[in-house]
Amino acid sequence: MASNTIAMSRTMVATSKISTSKAAKNALRCAPMRSTRAMHSPRLAARVPTVAVMSPDRADTKTFTQAPKLAPKELEPTILKQTIEDLEKELDMGVSVKALRRFNDMLENITEDVWEVRMWRVWNEFAHNLETFNPVFTACMLKVQCTIGQSDYVRRDECLRNMIQPVAGEYGMHNDEPMGKTHRKLFSEWYTSCTGESLEGLMAAGVRPVHSEQLFACMMRDITTGGGNVDGVEQATYALGYNLAVEYMAAYEKTWLLESFIKIDNNFLKAQGREQEWMFLEVHATGEPEHADLGHNAAAAFVPASQKHILRAAMQAHDRDFAVFYNALCDMIECTA
Repeated sequence: MASNTIAMSRTMVATSKISTSKAAKNALRCAPMRSTRAMHSPRLAARVPTVAVMSPDRADTKTFTQAPKLAPKELEPTILKQTIEDLEKELDMGVSVKALRRFNDMLENITEDVWEVRMWRVWNEFAHNLETFNPVFTACMLKVQCTIGQSDYVRRDECLRNMIQPVAGEYGMHNDEPMGKTHRKLFSEWYTSCTGESLEGLMAAGVRPVHSEQLFACMMRDITTGGGNVDGVEQATYALGYNLAVEYMAAYEKTWLLESFIKIDNNFLKAQGREQEWMFLEVHATGEPEHADLGHNAAAAFVPASQKHILRAAMQAHDRDFAVFYNALCDMIECTA
């Protein structure tokens, strides 16, 4: 009995010699559990060392500094759709519409004996020009995406949501529809139905589409430099203006091309036993107004109302360069180029 009492005493003495640091560490690990048990056990409560916890209102201000509260930046109202449509109406009197009308008037009156020879170079330009608009659309989107940290997230997100749909359509993707043919594939089928030749054969000839290359260079230069603007949002606004002009002029272009090729079909293609694959022209003639409306939505969601002049500058730049391209095609049909 005495030996047991001595053994217990020695154990208690040894326990009391545990270092304070070790006890503190154990207390930190088990503080929640021990504090609960201590409420019901006076002996345990006496053993648990007190751990000092600094409350938030007594924080060491020398170590932690509170970040200053920034007042929310007031957003400028965005441009109205009506203002965008008024800017587009200015293009109705621009040089591109005149060049497109000149081209289609000539196309409708082309005769069978010169059709193949004169149109060969025009087809070559068309084939290249069609594909150049995909990187143009992508470059416009990138300008908006790169305003992260400079533009409002919600506005930027809504703008991009509208911009991406026409780009996806170029590759046969449409909302709630199965994957369709790419516009490149549709163009290939249309070309073959009109000429009896493969598009691959045309491309293999290796003739440089110099006028389409020049237009492509002008478009990418203007978009990637943001029209010479320095501010990121202003550059994005310029890109959106350029996008508006591209879609607006495309509606004129493809609608009039469809009308012209219907006349060519009646004039001599049917007599040659050719059956045109109209899908390429029909998709664009019916789809471009929808794409133009998406462009309106994109610009109206993002562009500050005070940047109307930047939209106009971008639209006029495309109007100028697109006219140069189509006037060059007119010279090909006239056989003066």
